[in-house]
Parts: sequence; structure tokens; C-alpha cells
Amino acid sequence: MKNRTHLIFTLMLIIGDALAILAAYSLAYIVRVKLSDIPPHELVAAQEYFLSLLILLPFIIAMFSLIGTYASRPHSRWAQVGRVLFGSLGAMLFMIAIDYFHNVPIFPAKLVPLYGFLFSIVFLSLERGVLYFARYLRRRNNIGITLVVIVGMSEATRDLIATIKSDRNYQIQAVVGNGRSATHKTWRGAMRNFNPQIIIQVATTKKPEIDLELLDFAKANYIEFKFVPREINQTSDLIEPELFLGAIPMMTLRPTALDGWGRIIKRAFDFLVALVGLIIASPVMLVVWLVLSLTGGTPIYRRKRLTRFGDSFTIYKFRSLKIAYNGIDPEAGFKKMGRPDLIKPFRANGDFLENDPRISRFGKFIRKLGLDELPQLWNVLKDDISLVGPRALIAEELNQSEDKDTILNVKSGLTSLAVVAGRQETLPFEQRRKLDVYYVQNWSFALDIQILFKTFLLVLFARDRGEK
Repeated sequence: MKNRTHLIFTLMLIIGDALAILAAYSLAYIVRVKLSDIPPHELVAAQEYFLSLLILLPFIIAMFSLIGTYASRPHSRWAQVGRVLFGSLGAMLFMIAIDYFHNVPIFPAKLVPLYGFLFSIVFLSLERGVLYFARYLRRRNNIGITLVVIVGMSEATRDLIATIKSDRNYQIQAVVGNGRSATHKTWRGAMRNFNPQIIIQVATTKKPEIDLELLDFAKANYIEFKFVPREINQTSDLIEPELFLGAIPMMTLRPTALDGWGRIIKRAFDFLVALVGLIIASPVMLVVWLVLSLTGGTPIYRRKRLTRFGDSFTIYKFRSLKIAYNGIDPEAGFKKMGRPDLIKPFRANGDFLENDPRISRFGKFIRKLGLDELPQLWNVLKDDISLVGPRALIAEELNQSEDKDTILNVKSGLTSLAVVAGRQETLPFEQRRKLDVYYVQNWSFALDIQILFKTFLLVLFARDRGEK
């Protein structure tokens, strides 16, 4: 599903709360220690005090989460005020307890936590007021609203419509079926007019099972699919039961395990590693760039590839092919050199030849060490691709796979499960795509780390990676 406004809003609340608490207790320190004429009870340097706040801050945010401050269900205005007060009080008591049992004092004076508590209420209220007002403006202008199409009319449909209309994060675009609430007779007619983020099929007497054509349409267009059954029974690994908006039992298609907070953690990890990697690798990249520049031609290879939701992007690599074959398809390159007989084994061998005559001598060297891939760290930094994901392919190649729609539910990667599985014995094209599908459906952060570690070992032992 493409719309993740609630997740982004929750992340903004967490960051805002953290900054508000830091500002409150920093101001408390300044008021009591720097501006007061009364000397503090303990000599706690400002740097040590701020460092203690940073260490305790994750625990305070975790406590805020436990009391429901970031719950997905909407609260009344007074309930939100109560959670801010309770959270501020809990933060103060937590830090006082740590200060009491810790050998080194955290607070320089007893009034500091009290001031921090009062300032926290003010800063948290202001911060949340600004964020909620911004969300109100967004909703009023229909920005970031999750669009829904309901397919099927039954008693459950009426309850579902009422539930969705009560939540301002959602908007019903169309209702398909026969009845007063219906806006369209067929789901195909509705889809010609609308582009929803969620399709909800409601089981009816005529259609008690999942409509496989509708399901395939949702998968092909990267639309989240939900099914309201007559009863929850056994489901597949990709169809999971849930309570939609905490009220309507239904089953949701999960084309990938990479969703929600997992996607945020993965992106943060990608950005950090890519940034550090570019800084560390910049001297090596400069040398490779100079060598390729001196041999003639452009040192950077650019080509359009596909990533999440079928979006195209320009991938960057150091040129490893001879100038005569750079920037053209492998088939055209082999024909140009008078070796069309190599096309079939090249494709059958997972787009790999042991001694590919198109590759220059220096190109073989940088490929063995993985240096040709280093410019892709810029793609990772730009959020075109991830460090780990399905291999980034051109549209013509990916269209050959029946699993194309499943693979494109996540960003392509600099390395992949298919790459580390096929380095010693190259795998056929379709087998590599099956490994990509396995990664999409079984993603975990631990799997990413495992693939990165294996990639590092394979580069260290300088074995050719096969698929490029």
C-alpha cells in the first residue's frame, strides 16, 4: 500500500515529543542553575546533564508508547490532554528514581525535575497542538487521505461504510454492488474512474470467496487488498486476519513483510550505511574514476532500471565494459563483435559468462572486487534503491518473470539474496526471481544483515557476482 500517512504522523509525534522533553529539561537546567542566584546542591556540568537526558530519552518515549500516547485509534481531546499530563509526570518520576539510585547525581537541584515537568506540559502541548493543527489542515484539503473502494453489498457492508466514515483518515471512493449505497455495478467500472489505496471485498451470497481477478488486479497495481469473510477460517501466509479500524474483522493481503516500522528502520539503516560508505570509499572511487577517464569514454555507466511500484530510476555504476559495447544491450553487443552464439548461454547462465569478451581488463578487476557497484551508494542515499532488495533490472528483463508484480512491492537493492546465492554456481534467470520473491515475502532486518555479511565475504574472496 502506497499511503502511510498515519505512520509518518506517528513518527513526527515521537520526534516532536523527544525534542519537547529535551527542550523542557534543558530550559529547567538553565532557569535553576544559570539564572538563579541560589547555588545548586550538586555540581553537574551542562554537558553531563544533557548526555544523561539523551540516554534516558528512549526509555521515556517507550513509556509514552506504553500508556497509549501513540495509539492508532483516535482519542478524544481530553483523553489526549490526560495522556500528555500523565506522560510528563511519569517522565519526571522516572528520572527522579534514576537520579536517586544512581551513584552520580543527574539533577543539580531538586527544582530542576519540577521545572522540567511544568515545561514539558507546555512544550508537549504546543508541539502536539501544531502537529494536530497541521493534520487538520491536511484532512480539510484531502491531502494524505487513504482512498477506499468497497466491493460487495451485505449487512457487513453497511457497518463497514459507517466505520470508515467515522474515521477522517479514510474516504470511500466507490461502493460496488446492488443496493442504495452502491455507486457502481462492477468493480472494473469503479477502477476506471478511481485509483484507491485499499480495495475491500465483502463476502456476499453470490460471491462468498475471494475474487481472484480482483485480487490479481490489486497485486498488479500495488493496492492493499482486504477481504471481509462470513467467518474467519484458515488463511494463507499472505492473507492475515485483522480488525480494521478496531471494529470490522477482515483479512488483509500482505504481499511483503516489509511494512510499517520495518520500512522506516530499513530506510534509516540504508541512509546511514550509504553515507558512511560513500565517505570511506571516496578515495577508491576517485582512483577508479581517474583510471576509467584516462582510458577514454565516460567512467560512469547509467541506465534506467525498475524499483518499487514499477517506478524507473537511473542506476549508476563504474563502466566495466569496453567502450564499443558500453550502453547497448548484451544481444546487440555480442552481435556487434560477431559472436551471436554467446547470447543464448549468456541468458541461460543468469546473464553471466565466465569470460565475457565485452568486459575490459580493468573492468574484470573492479568487478571482482565489487568496485563497479560503489556509485550505487548514491542511489541508496537518494532512496532510489535499498542496500538489500531484489536485483534492479530493466523493464524488458523483469517483464519476462511471472512474479514481476510481487517483486516490485519493495525497492530494488544494491545486493540481493539472488546475488549471494548465485555467485559460485550461477542460477537461471527465473530461479533468481524466485529468490527475489522469497525475499519480498519473508523480509526481516536479520535477513538483510545476513545478506550484507555474505556479500562482504564474497567480495573479500573476490569471486565474480554473476548477475549485473
